[in-house]
Amino acid sequence: MMGMYIFLASEIMFFGSLFATYFYLASSHTHWPPGGFTPVEPIPVPAVNTVVLLSSGVTMHISHLAIQAGNRRRFISWLVVTIVLGTGFEIGQVYEFLRAEVFRTFTANEFATAFFTMTGFHGLHVLGGLIFLVIVLARALGGQFSAQHHVGVAAGAIYWHFVDIVWVFLYGILYWVIVASTGNPVAHVFGF
Repeated sequence: MMGMYIFLASEIMFFGSLFATYFYLASSHTHWPPGGFTPVEPIPVPAVNTVVLLSSGVTMHISHLAIQAGNRRRFISWLVVTIVLGTGFEIGQVYEFLRAEVFRTFTANEFATAFFTMTGFHGLHVLGGLIFLVIVLARALGGQFSAQHHVGVAAGAIYWHFVDIVWVFLYGILYWVIVASTGNPVAHVFGF
């Protein structure tokens, strides 16, 4: 577990650097985001994606609790649900990237580049988490985890919760704050 904590500390620094760069870019421009594009709407695809990813955090937590209680069947079932939801999030992100106007102008301005860099790296981290969870599932099917020995599951759960938390910040800053700052009518529905 110490290795996972050290790894997560480095990941916090990595995403912290991305957020710091984003805030530097935002504060160094008179108008942020720079004009000439339409921001990605936070509803419906990103909102559904957010619900899917956060739901997968809940199912991962249930899975982890199940193995701690020695209930292998429930552990494996909820782990599979987590993997399916995580895959659904990834599919939703690809769909959003392909239909977003800023995707066609990835290097058009600093916001477009920051948006895709930050959400793209998050997507890669979710993909890495999915690979880790599939390995945990394969090991679980081989009978390798029990109520007494489940460090791999705990590490996977902690990492999965980390990518959930990062997404909450990304979704709030890159979607809602931007939509609110551009005076978009969607934001006014929610009181921004």
